Amino acid sequence: MAAGHPRESSLLARYTAFTLLGATADFLFGAVFVTVLLDRGAEPWMLGAMLGSASLVALLVEAPSGALGDRYGHRRLLAVGLAVWGAGFLLMGYADGLAPTLAGMYLWAIGFHLHSGTLVALVVNRIGSRDRSARIARTVRLGQVSGHSGAVLGAASVMVAGTWLPADTMMAAGGAVLVALGALTPVCFPRSPERSERGFGAIVRESALLVAGRRFVPLVALSVASVSGLAALVISWQPMLRDAHGEDVRLNGLVLLVMMAAMTAGAASSGFVGRSRPHVWAPLFAASAGLPLVLAAHGLVPLLAGLVASEFLIGLTVVLSNVWQQLMFSDANRNTMFSMLGMVGNAVRMLTVLSFGWLWGLLGMEWAVTAVVAFSLVAAVAAAVSSRLLPESARFADHPSDDPEPDGRAA
Repeated sequence: MAAGHPRESSLLARYTAFTLLGATADFLFGAVFVTVLLDRGAEPWMLGAMLGSASLVALLVEAPSGALGDRYGHRRLLAVGLAVWGAGFLLMGYADGLAPTLAGMYLWAIGFHLHSGTLVALVVNRIGSRDRSARIARTVRLGQVSGHSGAVLGAASVMVAGTWLPADTMMAAGGAVLVALGALTPVCFPRSPERSERGFGAIVRESALLVAGRRFVPLVALSVASVSGLAALVISWQPMLRDAHGEDVRLNGLVLLVMMAAMTAGAASSGFVGRSRPHVWAPLFAASAGLPLVLAAHGLVPLLAGLVASEFLIGLTVVLSNVWQQLMFSDANRNTMFSMLGMVGNAVRMLTVLSFGWLWGLLGMEWAVTAVVAFSLVAAVAAAVSSRLLPESARFADHPSDDPEPDGRAA
């Protein structure tokens, strides 16, 4: 797929549009879900348990989902993932109690993790060998910026629609958007080839051995750092905002809008930082991302300022981390290897939200935030140190695409 080729531009346009709309739908949910759970009677420990169990479901789905894409084709998996993800939001939106809400959360976890990594694998695997590293980095950055822009749009929608729509209706609207994207996937994206010569189990074993090896130690540590820090932010900002300013989903939308604008700015700024050295800069930003959140939790800086600063640094971290990952993956196992690191992230997220709910009830919000951010900092330092000690961790893969035609539509 030559840079500047019209077919490449068309594929990238569809990729960024799907990423933007998917993120918009996700943040119609993300702006209000903690508030909805609390309004439906969830105590702090129960909130942590529900999110933790959903993370466990995601953990069980993540690894086989990537291998399904690499074995049977990414387009097919993308369509199914979007549809199931949307069905989960629809069920949560229409639920009238915690039990069906939890069932919807499980569908959300399954669908999201069938979808995660699949769209970018579908596009990146069609990049040829010329200027491959730079074009992979550009594709990842475009996806992250469009995703964060969609989050801004979703937050703005909550801020506006919150005047006349209840939070659960906005959840259901996000689900309808995702189901529609799933239906459009076969029309909008080229079919990715099946790899019938490789067994499903062999793909999983090969990818697991690669990710468990020395070469991926820093990326695993970075995943632990970024996921735990982001989980602390996600679960804490809505309760802190409600305590400070009362209940108003329009305010949730406004604050999330500002936060996601900051994250988008951080993602866009990654084009000026660490273009060829993501392994150096990503751990540095991961280590610093939680500090503003801790200061805000303890009242040492204004809440909005702390949230915005953390989101900006997380935006930088996520792009550079994903660039580093995609440069390390091979085309044949790209989605599975993404899923293997996703398993690490889901395990960390599950343990983080379970621990956070318990610490919140025991020590209060500010010290729960402090404890999780301290853990994230230690993991980020481990990523930085291990990347220096293991030079093979920055030895990027250079595998040209198996299908050099950028937008072929094989039957």
